[in-house]
Amino acid sequence: MNRRQSDHLMMIIISLTILIIILTYFIEINSVVHGQGVITTKDNAQLISLSKGGTIQDIYVAEGDTVKKGELLAKVVNLDLQKEYQRYRTQKGYLDKDVNEISFILDKENESGLITLDGTRSLSNKEVKANIELVHSQIRAKELKKTSLDSEISGLQEKLSSKEKELALLSEEINILSPLVKKGISPYTNFLNKKQAYIKVKSEINDI
Repeated sequence: MNRRQSDHLMMIIISLTILIIILTYFIEINSVVHGQGVITTKDNAQLISLSKGGTIQDIYVAEGDTVKKGELLAKVVNLDLQKEYQRYRTQKGYLDKDVNEISFILDKENESGLITLDGTRSLSNKEVKANIELVHSQIRAKELKKTSLDSEISGLQEKLSSKEKELALLSEEINILSPLVKKGISPYTNFLNKKQAYIKVKSEINDI
């Protein structure tokens, strides 16, 4: 290739370069690119927080990994939470045992819905046992009070019956003495005493 041909080729390259630059300047490039698929940006980050603190024991994902809903990301160890869970679990075990013991005694002993004092001996929970014994003690106290009231009521009924008989007898005597006093056969003081006795007995009946 001679010098003239070389210069001519150089001029063509320069001309094409200038033409491309000019076309690039005037051609408008769309800012929106249409396409299909999933786009993940660098700013697509999610902050993960815990309701209770703890120490991260294991991490199952690496930075930049794509995760799905429900996927296990990390394992957190919280000793306080574990102790609290274990305490509640132990308490539940005790309560289940108490309920089973009480249910067994109720089914075995009677249909009244009450546990007898003999039945409390098989209970392992001292607090439950003490509460049942307290209830039995209160029941016995109420029964003794009821017996005392029944006896008192019976005594008052007998007293009332006696006073009513006495009142009826005084009323009969007053009715007999009244015409005798008017005729002067019986003294008025005797009639007055019966009258006062009648008023007194009637007042005693009202107080019963």
